[in-house]
Amino acid sequence: MPRYGWLLLFAASLAFALAPQAAELLNQAEAVRKRAEAAYPRAYPDLPLWKETIRLAEAAKKADPKAPEVWKFLAQVYTETGWWIRAAEAWQGYLERGGATTPDELAEVYRNLGYLAYERRDFDAALAWYRRALKAKPDDALAAAWLGRIYLEEGDPKRALPYWERAAKLDPSPKNRYFLEQTRKMAAYGPEAVSAFYKGYAAYERGDKETALIFYKRAADLAPSWVEPRRWLGRIYLEVGLPAEAARYWEEVVRLEGRTPQNLYFLKLAREAARVGLEAAQAFYAGVAAYEKGDLAAAEAKFAAAVAANPDYARAWKWLGRVRYEAGRFAAAAEAYQKALALNPDDAQARYFYRLAKRAAGQ
Repeated sequence: MPRYGWLLLFAASLAFALAPQAAELLNQAEAVRKRAEAAYPRAYPDLPLWKETIRLAEAAKKADPKAPEVWKFLAQVYTETGWWIRAAEAWQGYLERGGATTPDELAEVYRNLGYLAYERRDFDAALAWYRRALKAKPDDALAAAWLGRIYLEEGDPKRALPYWERAAKLDPSPKNRYFLEQTRKMAAYGPEAVSAFYKGYAAYERGDKETALIFYKRAADLAPSWVEPRRWLGRIYLEVGLPAEAARYWEEVVRLEGRTPQNLYFLKLAREAARVGLEAAQAFYAGVAAYEKGDLAAAEAKFAAAVAANPDYARAWKWLGRVRYEAGRFAAAAEAYQKALALNPDDAQARYFYRLAKRAAGQ
């Protein structure tokens, strides 16, 4: 038998098994489907060619409702166009008629139905769909993470924990490992605090920082010894341009967790941003980091960005003078030191290096 000849025989046997009317309709549906795929960048069931594909395939199903290949075709089309509930029904019909599918196909459909239920806040339905996804594909890390996530949002870390353990084992991404670690700690803080924390995270992920702040504050109030909601509050207050509020929460993080390099950095950044503005402070500390790595050019660019963001930033002018001096650009250094002195005439160090830079520049 020639290569792939058995496939041709199998296809012929399916075509023969189909009722003639159903076979004709299915052939027409496949032809229209190819046109739809070529015509549209995205597949939606209400686009004319996709709508016609579905109409023809549904007519084929009506002509021969027992044929598994018709159900499979419909399942694939509904999946491709994102009509998830119809896809689930069609895949189920295909399986009931002796068809076989891959775990990925079923898991994708069930996960999307789970997400739609989550979006309308029907957590019971969402959990049921994500469980079906995990049953269809036991190594589906995404379904496991969503089950863990929803149980956390419901304030139930004990039920969330095995799913985060599974998600982190299947996909040890930073996010999965982070929530596994946090879930292990959350059991100590009570369901109300845990639920508020995860609702804050969900709101932040949607881009709703105002709501995120409300829930993280509630979590912090309910659990006075819990560092994580305070870390998020410090982070979000910086992002929304309220550094004085951010500094208050970073102070609490340092008090509860200690003076780690990361905690001290964000505390310094928040305090500095409260004085000079976030953009200027971020540029300034980026300049310090570049200087400590020995990259004077990058440091100069960052300090220049800091004084551009806030021309009254004496500390940044002084550092700008410093990197220019060390780079041998003495006239430019003297200019920066002069700006620093104009803003802070009592800075003896700036005055000393201003004189040195002027002398080196021959001024």
